[in-house]
Amino acid sequence: MEPVDGGSRTRTERLFLGRDPRRSVRLLGVAGALFVVTVLVHLPPRLVGPLSVPLGLSLPLLVAAALAVAGGGAYLNDGLLVAVALAGSVSYGFYLPLVVFDLSYPSETVLWALGVGGGFAVAFGTVGFVVGALSRRVVARVTA
Repeated sequence: MEPVDGGSRTRTERLFLGRDPRRSVRLLGVAGALFVVTVLVHLPPRLVGPLSVPLGLSLPLLVAAALAVAGGGAYLNDGLLVAVALAGSVSYGFYLPLVVFDLSYPSETVLWALGVGGGFAVAFGTVGFVVGALSRRVVARVTA
């Protein structure tokens, strides 16, 4: 493929990785921080006390957070894979403590957590990407 805008990145690279590589790296840092925070609030109460969030309360918040961070990342920089990574940070931060600390019954496997977390990440990351990228284009068109 030919590079776009006189740069060295192709249209496909920009679609998947974002317009600005430095911003993509910063957004991946945000994904890492979100993962840590999500793990911390989903650890068993015996480990973190009042920081732990009850399971039923957190599910709608997780969906909203995954859509918001994926959409925000896409609005700022495009990048489908970056949006999926942002949504994945929230989903894996939720599912992995469930498996590692045996917080659900019947006990699930790590493979199950990776599969469900990945499906969650792809689904909500893609929706967030589409909404964020389209929003940026609509705002650019309206303000131009």
